[in-house]
Amino acid sequence: MYKRLEELFGRFGAFITRHPFVVILFSLAIVAFPISQLPKITMDTSTEGFLHKDDPMLLHYNAFKEQFGRDEHIVIAITSDKIFSIPFLTKLKQLHKELEDNLPYLDEVTSLVNVRNTRGEGDQLIVEDLLENFPKNEQEVAKLKKIAMGNEFYRNLLLSKDGKITTIIIETQAYTSDTKEDLNAMFDAFDDAAQEDVKKEPLTDEQNAQIVKKVKEIVAKYEAKDFDIHYAGSPSVMDALKTMMREDMQKFTRVTIAIILVFLFLIFRRISATFYPLIVIVLALLSTVGSMAYFGAAFKLPTQIVPSLLIAVSIGATVHVLSIFFDRFNATKEKAGSIIFTLQHSGLAIMMTGVTTAIGIASFAGSEVAPISDMGVFASLGVVTSLFLTLTLLPALLMVTRLKPKPVSDKHRLDNLMQKLAYLPTHHPKSVLFVSLALVLISLMLATNIRTSHYPLEWFPKDDPNYIGTHYIDANMNGSLTMEMVLDTKEENGWQNPKRLQKLDTLYHELEGYDDGKTYIGKIVSLNNIIKESNRALHENNQSYYSIPKDQALVSQELLLFENSGSDDLEDVVDSQFSKLRVTLKLPWVDSIDTEDILNHVKKRYHEVFSDLDVTMTGIIPILSHTFTMAIHSSVVSYFIAFMLIAICMMFIMGSIRLGLISMIPNLSPIIIGLTIMYIYHIPLDMFTLLIGSIAIGLAVDDTIHFMHNFRRYYHSSGDAIAAVESTFYTTGKAMVITSIVLSLGFYAYMFGQMQSVQNFGFLTGSVIVLALLADLMLAPALMVLVAKKGWIR
Repeated sequence: MYKRLEELFGRFGAFITRHPFVVILFSLAIVAFPISQLPKITMDTSTEGFLHKDDPMLLHYNAFKEQFGRDEHIVIAITSDKIFSIPFLTKLKQLHKELEDNLPYLDEVTSLVNVRNTRGEGDQLIVEDLLENFPKNEQEVAKLKKIAMGNEFYRNLLLSKDGKITTIIIETQAYTSDTKEDLNAMFDAFDDAAQEDVKKEPLTDEQNAQIVKKVKEIVAKYEAKDFDIHYAGSPSVMDALKTMMREDMQKFTRVTIAIILVFLFLIFRRISATFYPLIVIVLALLSTVGSMAYFGAAFKLPTQIVPSLLIAVSIGATVHVLSIFFDRFNATKEKAGSIIFTLQHSGLAIMMTGVTTAIGIASFAGSEVAPISDMGVFASLGVVTSLFLTLTLLPALLMVTRLKPKPVSDKHRLDNLMQKLAYLPTHHPKSVLFVSLALVLISLMLATNIRTSHYPLEWFPKDDPNYIGTHYIDANMNGSLTMEMVLDTKEENGWQNPKRLQKLDTLYHELEGYDDGKTYIGKIVSLNNIIKESNRALHENNQSYYSIPKDQALVSQELLLFENSGSDDLEDVVDSQFSKLRVTLKLPWVDSIDTEDILNHVKKRYHEVFSDLDVTMTGIIPILSHTFTMAIHSSVVSYFIAFMLIAICMMFIMGSIRLGLISMIPNLSPIIIGLTIMYIYHIPLDMFTLLIGSIAIGLAVDDTIHFMHNFRRYYHSSGDAIAAVESTFYTTGKAMVITSIVLSLGFYAYMFGQMQSVQNFGFLTGSVIVLALLADLMLAPALMVLVAKKGWIR
């Protein structure tokens, strides 16, 4: 069967030599359509972009945003010893106004300038902006300070406990469209039902970037020694993360390609052998990204490793073709025959490596994390595309290129190296096996100590303004991120019930300040704040009445008065029917792993206290935690599926269940030993390091198949395992070494990136590539020698 398939590849090679231009045009036509879709590609770095569209967490979050707006805010913290002074307040008012007047897609700016000040005058409830009557002298400033410092609502939200830090909270639109302003006038003429028919578009990455850029431009003009500014918030952090990640990945992908070009030229000393692999890589990559655009899959943070993955897989296959072709061409000086020989010799192995790698990567398609699922679908498609171009376009290009054979002696140095490398596994196979087994066992033990992490903030350089600002605001304002609880009574005026409100307020006091040793709840905001403020104001501003009234009629009256005061703050915490309530809990930005306990505790307490209600937890913090939990679970399942599918393929390739399972040992060893590197260098298992295994699978499987395929051929012809290993090293082994050296150096270049996650990605990927090479040059031949001695190879 193998012989017939190899002969078929030989005939295909003969077809290419007779019709090279037809093959070139056909190959380019296949990738032309997906490449034409490239302009449609989008980028999505939003937190909710990690979720599938039908994920209940995303559905709850979208329903929340529909009702209450976007929960992701940009927070500007201003530090000064003179916050309560006329010059500072004047400057703050100017900054506030400039932000309001110039920020695109703005919903609301909140600061000491316009935060609600609820007070009573006789029977009147007055809700006004704090600085509505701007102070004119020191006495008025002192009165203002007393009001602000004594207001529980302001504390740790707009004003620090010591009164030396104040914040500006920027809330942007959750949904927007280019025609929103034009539609507003039209909406006024229609009822609510008509408005609901208008399709709402979520804020895009580009629009978020415009907001963040404008905020930074405006804020920079006000920075001064007595007006020290820090900023934080997920819109700013995620925009910076996207920008830096994109810059790093693009820059070092180019560096990787440059390194590949230099080394290919140094090894082959031919322009064609330098640039033709690049053509295959670029076309496969562009068609993959174009396919993503066509099917509406945005580029997200995890899918940014797709270019690296395709480079790794594509360069391996093309180097195998070039290495065998030029060895044959230099020896025979006959181009057409060399192409036929190359495809007959390695075409089947290359096809099997591509198909097996694609199957392994496709196992991620079922991931519960949307971008990892996208990677499984489109990266496997990219591998198949690369395989197709390697077996069609590359030999056709070689056929139409004028080539001169080089002296055969040029290859002796590398042959000598391969001969030396073949000695250890063939003459000391048991020692190689023992050392490999020891390393695997040690790695498995150390793997239990590797910490898991999903902490995007720690990916930043320590001098980045977002990193500094977030930690500063977390430390001084008790948090910069939120989780949201939605409590639905399913009844009109359900949240005017005083007993229910009392339970809400009791739980508020229980949870605010709750600390589980890993993180804490720094602030809680909900309807109870408004009701208590109103109750105090309507009782002559007496602090002893800062409580929930016991009479429902009184609660209803106070809420009606608050609504009629002109303030729209009720819209932020309760729906128009008073049936659905929002509770916002503010926390510091810590590792998502460290938020699991407090999220579970909060969810449990709200379910216990409001067991008769529909209780939903949502918001950025729960989504971050949910995403990583799913990523861990999905990756374990995906790697298991990949192992099973690849094992089945290896059994088919080796023609034996036993040999197929044995051949999986060199595939798994690099990934397992890579865990030791993570342990030694304290690299956490995060969203990026989880995916490095997919590249390792691609490379290890490719090299293992090439080795096993050629070993089997030479063993069948000679009957000598040692001679078969040496012959395999002289042919496919050289291509394996060349590929691995080039790729490892290319990925090690990522260590000079700005972001810690990119540095870890480059270091680990480069190291796993080296380990995969060692496994296929040492462990695989040692296993085959031992297996041959036992007579297991038919």
